Amino acid sequence: MADTAGSSWGEFETASPALAGTGLRLLYQGSDLASAFLATVAPDGGPRVHPVFPVVSGGQLWLFIVNMSPKYRDLVRNGRFALHSFPLPEGGEEFYVRGRAEHIVDAAAKKEVVAATDGRQGNLDFEALFRCTLQSVLHTKWKDWGTKSTWPSYTKWRA
Repeated sequence: MADTAGSSWGEFETASPALAGTGLRLLYQGSDLASAFLATVAPDGGPRVHPVFPVVSGGQLWLFIVNMSPKYRDLVRNGRFALHSFPLPEGGEEFYVRGRAEHIVDAAAKKEVVAATDGRQGNLDFEALFRCTLQSVLHTKWKDWGTKSTWPSYTKWRA
């Protein structure tokens, strides 16, 4: 697959509704605000990890990123990202997305995503909007979590 290929969240959801539902459950974890770790690529090629509040709205996966942060510069320069759900308190399950993020400067799009967060994100001028395309998704479910016989089961999807 080419490095720039990808699908919207809506295309992923249509192709794999159960996996998308699992992803939403693990990103939102019973809250009305999703949270995850965002990995970006630093200028020297090394990884950086940042906590973020992704937004799934209008068939897209969005991020608001502070425009003076290293993660903003990384995404503008390179665009590659990985997003990983926060661990569940009880453990045993993970959700991971890899893809490319595109800086969106359209005021109408930003207004729609701000509305999807009930105005909790994106209202400030320094909050830049990024649309994320998905290249691959991985759900890991650990059987017998926390025991000597724990073993992973993987569900994968590719654009």
